[in-house]
Parts: sequence; C-alpha cells; structure tokens
Amino acid sequence: MRYALGIIRLLGISVVILLGVFGLSLTFPFGGRTIAHKIFMTIRWVLLWIVGVKVHGQKFNRIGPGILMANHRSYLDVLFVPTSEIFTIVGKVEVRSWPLIGWAARAMDPIWVKRENKASRTQTRHDIVNAIKRGKTIVLFPEGTSGEGPLLLPLKPAMFYEAARHGFGIYQWSIHFDSAKTAYPPGIGFINHLWAVCSEPQINAYVTVRQEPLQMNDGDALIAEASRWWDMELRRTAAVHPARHIGYWPDEREYSIATRLTSPS
Repeated sequence: MRYALGIIRLLGISVVILLGVFGLSLTFPFGGRTIAHKIFMTIRWVLLWIVGVKVHGQKFNRIGPGILMANHRSYLDVLFVPTSEIFTIVGKVEVRSWPLIGWAARAMDPIWVKRENKASRTQTRHDIVNAIKRGKTIVLFPEGTSGEGPLLLPLKPAMFYEAARHGFGIYQWSIHFDSAKTAYPPGIGFINHLWAVCSEPQINAYVTVRQEPLQMNDGDALIAEASRWWDMELRRTAAVHPARHIGYWPDEREYSIATRLTSPS
C-alpha cells in the first residue's frame, strides 16, 4: 500500500512542479513579482496536499522589512514559511542558468550565492542588507545545514551581527515534524529522501511564530536570545508531538540528536 502511495505522490509532485516551473517561467521577464508569489503560494499548498502534510500553527499577523529565520530540517522548510506576504529567498547561483527552472527561480527575484566561495558569501551578506534596506523580507535558516533535531545545530552568526548593526528585525519561527523521515542530513540522496517522505501515510508539521520581531543592538545577545526561544519552542513542541522514526537517517555529526539530547541544557 505504501509503495502505491509513494508512486502516486511522486507522479503528482512531478506534474505540479512541471506546471509550476512553466507558469513561473512565463512570468519572467513579462510578469511581476506579485504574480510569481501567488503562483508559488499555490504550488506549495498543492504540493503539501499531495505529499499528505498537514500544517498546524499560526501565521505572522504581519511582517515588515527584516529577516524571517527558522530552524532547518530539510529542503521542505521553505514550504512552511508562515506568512502570505511576499518574501525573498537565497538561492544557489548555479540554478540561475538551468533551462526553465532558472527562469522560474528568477521570477521569484532571489538573492544568489555561490556557497563554496567565501567572496560570494560576503557579497551575499551585503546584498541581503541592501535588500532589507529597500523594504524586502529575506528568508534564512541560520544553522546553514539541516538535521533531525529537535534542537538546534550551531548557528552561523554573520546575519545576527548584521541585524544588530543595522537594527533589522528578526521574525522568528520554528518548524517540527512528527516524522523524522523529513530530516535531510548531509549525505542522504535526494530521491531516497523524497521516496521516504512520500511513502508516509501522513505527516504533521507544527509551526510556531514569535509575533514581535526580535531586535537588539548586540549581536551576541541577539544570538543568545534567538537560541533560547528556538530551544524552548522546539523542546515544547517535540514533547507534545514526539517524532516517530527517530534516527531513521544516519547522522554522525557531533551535534546529532543523540549528542544534543544527552548534553547539559
């Protein structure tokens, strides 16, 4: 039964993505950012329905220029950004040149980064700062990599310091799944991961938001407070909605779930 369910869902995902990519590619360069955002929002909810993911939790009442930050579980996380307002994502520069997909991505007006290049990462930080000053809201996952959780991996500090330096607000939210199969640690093949997720009968996603933007002029204090809130919310949500299939994907990093849960709080 799960095999048939997985096949049906993979076929559905393929059709929706092809239609979505085609629709977004048509909006570039002829359509506007608002149209592209509406197409993306439609695609994401259709995809979640096909995969059998039920979303629980709040949305932000409103967002302004700043940074939307969350813990990172997998490539699925961008589907759960808890706002209907327009936001900007950071994407790999290689995608920009892909046929059709590159056009679709450019319709979303992302900020491009070459992750393995230090100079590119530095330029991306400047681009993010300038974009926020122009009124945009940027989606970031400051762990920089994804894992099973439920606690945080070490945070990349750069954008916290930029937020403190420029007085940007951080719109914090968290994501927790009741199936650890959604986690996407390094070294796991994309097709294997997608198959595991699609063959789950249903997955519940629990989103929490911090309605008031977090603002401080001290980068270290900002990191400490953001970490405190995430760990509090992730512990609470995981206690109420424990994940099944813990340890399904191998993860030998020092900050894997086993290490974090047995270390002092």
